[in-house]
Amino acid sequence: MNRIWGAGVGIIFISGCMNYQPLPETAVGHNSYAEVQQQEKALLPAELAVLTLPEAQRLALKNNRDFKSIATAVDAARARYYQSYSAYAPTVNVGMSISQSFNKMYSATNAVKNRSQSESYSPTVSGQLLVFDCLAREMNVLSQKYALNQSRAELEDARRLLLRAVAYAYNDVLLAMAQRDITLAEIEYNRDMLAEAQRKYKAETVLLSDVLNFQITLRSSELNLIQNNYQIMANKYILAGYLGLVAGTIPDTMKFSKIELIEITNLSDITLYLDQAIANRPDLQAYLHALQASKYSYWSEIASAFGPSITANYELGYAQSRSIQHGGGVSSHGGSGTGNLNYGVQASWNLFNGFSDYYQAQANLANIAGIEYTTAQAWITVVTDVRTAYENYLSNVQKVKLSKEICDLTLKTRDLVRNEYKAGRALVTRLNEAERDLTEAQNNLVTVVLNVANAKAQLEAAVYAAGNSAAEEGVASAASGPQAAVETK
Repeated sequence: MNRIWGAGVGIIFISGCMNYQPLPETAVGHNSYAEVQQQEKALLPAELAVLTLPEAQRLALKNNRDFKSIATAVDAARARYYQSYSAYAPTVNVGMSISQSFNKMYSATNAVKNRSQSESYSPTVSGQLLVFDCLAREMNVLSQKYALNQSRAELEDARRLLLRAVAYAYNDVLLAMAQRDITLAEIEYNRDMLAEAQRKYKAETVLLSDVLNFQITLRSSELNLIQNNYQIMANKYILAGYLGLVAGTIPDTMKFSKIELIEITNLSDITLYLDQAIANRPDLQAYLHALQASKYSYWSEIASAFGPSITANYELGYAQSRSIQHGGGVSSHGGSGTGNLNYGVQASWNLFNGFSDYYQAQANLANIAGIEYTTAQAWITVVTDVRTAYENYLSNVQKVKLSKEICDLTLKTRDLVRNEYKAGRALVTRLNEAERDLTEAQNNLVTVVLNVANAKAQLEAAVYAAGNSAAEEGVASAASGPQAAVETK
């Protein structure tokens, strides 16, 4: 009895050893957003004051539900892998038969009405052991092993894509903030020019059209500010979704990395990145593991369908019976107990079933060929991703230098034209043109620099060198905010 209880406890313990963890909040169980408790919305650390890109990526890996759902597939694949070993173990079946019967004679010519009672108990233990199956079990174990590796590679690929998506979303927030700063500087400039134009108009040194001109440019800048603020919030919502925040937003009190000019160095030869990507890209590894799993699964089915199998079986039983008879004033009792042990070996071999197994094998071979083509295409996709990311980074690095020079030149030009306008040697239309050129140049600069940051994230995702970072091979690190300094007006 103690062994039975111990076995039951062992089964319960094993079944509770999975990595599944319930959601940290019950928001999905609410019918309205208003019912969600405040503690369920707050998943950002209370002590976090500045949200950097590495911190955002760490939070995403911790809280993103899509990523966690893919992680459960690894647990399922691991369970199926362990399950494949059960084919080597014998089966044990326990049975128990209990019967009882009563008989009584109600009408008899000899006036003797007999009564009888009998009962029996028959416990049995039986099972079987697969002795030989032409290596079908071995092939199935290997197939499940590669299926587990495939699930792990798919999880790693989800991590790769999530890190890249968070980097893109984070940089979009920083870009929107930088564009808002440019717009705020433009508003301040237009207010100063409007105030100066109004003073000169009262002194009758400028026309009313100049005053109206700066009023229009000021209103246009304020209109752009509304769009900038919306873009910041929209990008925050997207980033919050990747971070798995139930509230769906990032608090306004949360600060982001400062804008600073990053150091840009030269990349290594593209062959190095191609070698690293082909060796380490988890999506390509997932296809390769899937191909191996399908091959071993094919051979397992071939062995099962076309090969013989040998099974050993056994049965151990015991029967206890007892009977009581009454009649004619006489009672008799009887009982017996017998034990039995049966065992044997059974061999089977299916020699023909209408070519069903043959055509099934042909279908499996076609599936393997399909996976091989898909794997080859994935290999090409990896090469294309690396080449695209490599060229994207190089082109944006070149653009940064030119954009910085253009920004400096347009700032100098705008200041010169402003001085000429104040001296009465330049028209207000020329000043408007110089101001638009400066605003466009500054927006282009922050966009290009953040494109470098995005290209860095793109190249790191394309290469995804295990235990290595593309920054170590020439891509500048963006841990504290990979952006370029924008000179204010």
